[in-house]
Amino acid sequence: MSAAMHVLNGLGRINHLVGRTGIILGSVLIAIMTCVVIAGVFFRYVLNNSLSWAEDVSLIMMVTTAFLVAPYAYRSGANVAIEIVPEMLPKVLARVMRLIINVLVLWLLYRFFLESLALIDRGWAIRVNTVPIPWAYPYMMVPVAFIAMAAVGIELLARDVYGIATQSDDADLPHQAPREPE
Repeated sequence: MSAAMHVLNGLGRINHLVGRTGIILGSVLIAIMTCVVIAGVFFRYVLNNSLSWAEDVSLIMMVTTAFLVAPYAYRSGANVAIEIVPEMLPKVLARVMRLIINVLVLWLLYRFFLESLALIDRGWAIRVNTVPIPWAYPYMMVPVAFIAMAAVGIELLARDVYGIATQSDDADLPHQAPREPE
């Protein structure tokens, strides 16, 4: 196996671990969020004494969950995609198209990363309505997610560059592998 494949597989293992960790943490947050919402409904409609913090805590957990699972979704191809165009193209052109798209995604991630730092900076001055913390703490998940997604983007770019350079599918992830005609 070539040195390039070792590097790709190492980065892939790291990205897989980060993605799986995000899925596990996101699942835990969804379970907690479900309990908080159920408790909020119970207290409001059964006990006539609403939990003022339930909505804010649920909102924070929902948004955090979305950013936790984003790197996994990007790497596994679970994001929204138009598949008919790449399937119609020759393999090399499909790879080139993926390269261009991933470069654009990396550029957007860079721009959004810079904006997320400004968001955190502004968040120190804003308090969560019912929980005594600044919004900067929940916002800290955003740049972390963008860094993880950038690592995924770099891996996907490198896999396609390797595929173009070697004319092989060895570095493709399972969802990128060419499909057999039915």
